[in-house]
Amino acid sequence: MKVRCDIKGLDCANCAAKLERIMQKKFNGANLNYAMGSLVIEVDDDQDEEEVVKSANKIAGDFEDGISVSLRD
Repeated sequence: MKVRCDIKGLDCANCAAKLERIMQKKFNGANLNYAMGSLVIEVDDDQDEEEVVKSANKIAGDFEDGISVSLRD
């Protein structure tokens, strides 16, 4: 399942690439688009979207203060 999110607070494309690599290791896959401010996380079908977003927020917050991940409408 793909969980589509908005991501805010990233300072540069290099940081976005580093964070994307971290997310790819923590989930089944991740694609972060710095220019669009979007993050698509690949997870198992039985996982709860809210929990995935919560985990992504924790990872992003540990990476750098001020980054927030929210579920895309």
